[in-house]
Amino acid sequence: MVHFIQTNFTLMITTLTLISHLIFVSVFILLFIDSKFRALVYKFVSKNVLWLVFLTSLVAMLGSLTYSNVIGFAPCELCWIQRIFIYPQVIISFMALLKKNKDIVSYLLPLSILGGIVALYHSLTHFGLGDGLVGCTSALGDCGKLYVFEYGYITIPLMSFTIFAYLIGISIIYYRASKSLG
Repeated sequence: MVHFIQTNFTLMITTLTLISHLIFVSVFILLFIDSKFRALVYKFVSKNVLWLVFLTSLVAMLGSLTYSNVIGFAPCELCWIQRIFIYPQVIISFMALLKKNKDIVSYLLPLSILGGIVALYHSLTHFGLGDGLVGCTSALGDCGKLYVFEYGYITIPLMSFTIFAYLIGISIIYYRASKSLG
């Protein structure tokens, strides 16, 4: 039963990650070449930034907990460090959502940047880059162990990096929208 859940969950999550990458690249290109599209995105993000940050961080937290507590993948030290940077964002953004306090975005951005750096490093170690810069001696997990490898590049650390990149992107767009929309 656990293998069935693991296989289906992993296929669903990695497919959604692949689709999100395609959408991200398309949106990124359109932001630079189409000013009307950019204005729509700025307006949408400005209006919904708290929901976007909350839901993005919540998905990351639930995904990581599913992999470790339901499927049984032991998180390594680098995974734990990434969790340290994402889990508080769920609580902080939820509280900001309740209070309608968009100023909180400036507090969350450094967490996303630091978590993104760790996730990028962790991802690079899976592709043979960055080994030896920072050791991983976790008794519970192995930073180099590939639990997931789909579509020739999607791993759990890369999914984590994707989430942090989206949170950084949401924050940057929010700041730019604040300046351009007044």
